[in-house]
Amino acid sequence: MQKLVLYSALSLILFVACSKDKFQDAPSVTIKSITPTQVPLQSSMVMELEFTDKQGDVDSIFLIKSRLNSVQVPVLNNFYLPFKLPDFPEKTKGDIKITLTYNEYLVTAQKARNQPGAPNDREPDTLNFKIVLKDKSGNVGDTVITDNIVVERFN
Repeated sequence: MQKLVLYSALSLILFVACSKDKFQDAPSVTIKSITPTQVPLQSSMVMELEFTDKQGDVDSIFLIKSRLNSVQVPVLNNFYLPFKLPDFPEKTKGDIKITLTYNEYLVTAQKARNQPGAPNDREPDTLNFKIVLKDKSGNVGDTVITDNIVVERFN
């Protein structure tokens, strides 16, 4: 009797494990690299991401930028950054490379505060990005958050 229960339990576990799909309906994204994380004046930053999607119909990626500096100042209205992905053959797994330019995407405070000892004597913007992937079916993946990124300022 014990052997029957043991074999039944093992068979059930094997059946459940083998019948699971490899990917979920909602797309997922992971961060492969971000360079540089200390952004010099007028430089760009590159995010390399990896995605998986069961249907292979990834459509858009959204970056939500948050300024983390302890002293709050007026910020530019560029905190929500949607990117439409180009059409490519449907793939269940692939890479995405996003280049964020200094003035358009990285500068956050309207005017950098004076900070003696900092590069250019201006307080840098410390920020992070929340990354969300959406597919053509409307499925939205989990949010991934970058580590802190420091953007040097001159004004």
